[in-house]
Amino acid sequence: MDPEALNDLLQTGSAAIVAAMVTDAWQTARVRTVQLFQRGGREPQEIEAQLDRSVARVTREGTEAARADQVTRWRDDLEDLLSEFPETADDLRALVREVKAQLPPVQQQWVQHITASAAGATSQGVMFGNIINHSGSPSETATTGSRGGQRRRG
Repeated sequence: MDPEALNDLLQTGSAAIVAAMVTDAWQTARVRTVQLFQRGGREPQEIEAQLDRSVARVTREGTEAARADQVTRWRDDLEDLLSEFPETADDLRALVREVKAQLPPVQQQWVQHITASAAGATSQGVMFGNIINHSGSPSETATTGSRGGQRRRG
């Protein structure tokens, strides 16, 4: 396997294992990871204990840094496994496919902070929608409705 493809597989495999750790996909990932390393001759109890420690760290710390550390940790183990037993690459690909199919869809979160700090200042912001500006005093806009304002699409 060429080095770039190997690197991609190792990164994808370790990321899939860690991504599954706090989801409903965890049992599948755990079983498949144990099976994968057993093909390399390791004892199931040893692998299960390592996985349990990883889950405990990710759960306890709950940070992206903790996840990244575990991705690196499992990437190193997968690299050792594949260098000694290259035939396990297909099993790792199967693990990735199976786990990814069970992971929740990726969700994006958008955050916008808008501040107006001077007296009489105006702030505007929009995400995926419209801004409707009304000008004039409150009594004028109440009688004119949106005719007294400007409308911008954002």
